[in-house]
Amino acid sequence: MSRITEVSPTELRGAKTPSRPGIILRISALLLLGGATAALCLLTPSPNTAPLAGVIMDLPEKIGVFTGKVIAATPGELAILPTDTQIVRREYTDPGGDRIMASIVLSGGEKRSIHRPEVCLPAQGWSMRGGKIERVALADGSDLDVMNLSLVRQVEVGPGDRRNLYAHYFYWFVGKNVTTPNHWRRVFLTSYDRITKNLNHRWAYVIVMSIVTEGFVSGGKNEPQTVQMLKEFTAQIAPTFMRKETVSTAD
Repeated sequence: MSRITEVSPTELRGAKTPSRPGIILRISALLLLGGATAALCLLTPSPNTAPLAGVIMDLPEKIGVFTGKVIAATPGELAILPTDTQIVRREYTDPGGDRIMASIVLSGGEKRSIHRPEVCLPAQGWSMRGGKIERVALADGSDLDVMNLSLVRQVEVGPGDRRNLYAHYFYWFVGKNVTTPNHWRRVFLTSYDRITKNLNHRWAYVIVMSIVTEGFVSGGKNEPQTVQMLKEFTAQIAPTFMRKETVSTAD
């Protein structure tokens, strides 16, 4: 146990007491600092919420030979996400039986609506084999950078017959006039634009996904064919809901 040092009354009487001018100076400095802090708080504008999101929350019924049916948000999504989160989703199929899932999640006032898919995909049974940025030439003449995650999971196709099912998962984030496939770039832009532009991005998280059907259906697509199909689909669907002024950045 540490020992408490006692101070005698004589020592107390001998201690120097700050002079009155010194005390006044210190109080004045504290008041000045407090006033300056308050002034900065009042003069610094609050970030403006972007008046428009970078996306239109609507997915078309038809994209080329694909026809999409509306898929409602799951009860689990509705329970976890903030109530002001908006979700639109369609499952698209073509006459050959290929399927593509497209989804847009738009954040509201809270930012926890948007997250890295690398966080939630393992919880859905998918393992990630890697990811890379794909550049997609959109139908409107602009370019879009998307993240392409390569996924795998085991599925049981019959008694004792388990196989690896592969999938490719395109995603990107859309803010006010900007889009990026990189989560940390989105985090940086959120902070940087709040400070330098007084802009609070209302981010959207876009997904375009399909499984690799080779080995599961007759004439099914292999991985390169699946990726090409997703790129062609993304090229057509992205301009239908992304506002024209949006600029893509992969940095």
